Amino acid sequence: MYRVILSKTSARPISADGSDRHFFKIWWGDRTALAIEPPPGNRGIREAESYVAIGRHLAMAGVPVPEIYAFDRETGVIVLEYLGDRCLQTEVLALISRGDWHKVKALYQRAISILAEMQVIGRQGFDVTWCCESQYYDSRLAMEKEAFYFLSFFVQGFMGQARTPGVEDELRRLALQVDLIKDRDFFLHRDLQSRNILVQDSTLRVIDFQAGRLGPLGYDLAALILDPYVALPRAIYSELISIYLERLAALGVVLEPDDLEREFLLLALLRTMQTLGAYSYLYLVKKRAFFLPYISPALSNLKALLNHNSFEWMVQMRSLVADLTLSQDSGHKEGM
Repeated sequence: MYRVILSKTSARPISADGSDRHFFKIWWGDRTALAIEPPPGNRGIREAESYVAIGRHLAMAGVPVPEIYAFDRETGVIVLEYLGDRCLQTEVLALISRGDWHKVKALYQRAISILAEMQVIGRQGFDVTWCCESQYYDSRLAMEKEAFYFLSFFVQGFMGQARTPGVEDELRRLALQVDLIKDRDFFLHRDLQSRNILVQDSTLRVIDFQAGRLGPLGYDLAALILDPYVALPRAIYSELISIYLERLAALGVVLEPDDLEREFLLLALLRTMQTLGAYSYLYLVKKRAFFLPYISPALSNLKALLNHNSFEWMVQMRSLVADLTLSQDSGHKEGM
């Protein structure tokens, strides 16, 4: 078996955001490449195997992902195409600072087109045994990894609030609604935000798909549109959703706008809770201050979603979140 060996003298470390993996810019033959080294243990190896299997599948489906050059199954090291460090977040924020909303929308139109094709074409021939976590996005995952994750790390850990049975009961009921979504066998990236879309020349490339599985359509759309790294104005949400519906229809998936709206709102709420839990965990436990500034826009998204009449029944959750206030200096609670 061909082994990939990293020379620490020639490999240049690259920031990994919230990942426990190690990234290096290296020379691979006559070209620059990216080497990904997993964390120690079987879980790291399993995640690397998922990355390779899912990455090759998506490439065959025509999704713009990095080319995988080599994979060492013993060490879990992956060598792949180096795509640079320009991500959709930096491109969009630069355009917003200049007030160039036409180009912002054009970038998101391209991202949404890629998303729709990845979801629809990417599910064809997808083997769930490739998944390193759960094989499907369902109510159990939504409850444990999103709703209760939010309670543990954001509400309790970050904000210092006690969990209450009433809020927990409402979140259980919310998560169970996932299983009522009619079609949940599309390809789901599960972290399709602006830092996981790279800009190379005039093309967009999708990365960090190792947590892929099958799931409902609206989740990745919510992750892309309600992305705290960018904080798009809510006024353009409906326009982007309409573009998404058009792209799906062109791929043979016709949805009623009202059906997608219900699915989108549910999954956007769960995704936003997952985001707040993840940012809090990475800040509190992993000591990664990079994520602190993005907690505030994520909380704003959560409050806006809960104000929708679809969630009027979540009385205790709405009350809890309405009272959460972030201080400007530390991001922690104030006046409580």
